[in-house]
Amino acid sequence: MEKKLQLVQQIRSRYHENQYDMSNRERILYGRSRDPLDAFPEPDLEQPHPSSLFRVRLLVALLLFGLIVAMDRGGFQVAGLTADKILEAISADYEDALDQWVEAMSDSSKY
Repeated sequence: MEKKLQLVQQIRSRYHENQYDMSNRERILYGRSRDPLDAFPEPDLEQPHPSSLFRVRLLVALLLFGLIVAMDRGGFQVAGLTADKILEAISADYEDALDQWVEAMSDSSKY
């Protein structure tokens, strides 16, 4: 029984040495210390949740869509733009211009 107890103590001692060595390596290589609580970090309350930004973008998109519909039905202009000009710009095919731009960028990055 005494030998089993010594074996368990030796294993625990070795485990703690390994954890200490790993912590030192991480501190040297990455500039951070290893803490057992790092496995479960506390949520950062300063950062907004990604879904909240989605809701804001969705709200802005719906408001803009409503503005375009109102402009179309009412026939009024906002900053010199009519609903027809906006719809024309949205429906324009920019694929050829984008392809040319991508080719020009890829050619210039080779040099």
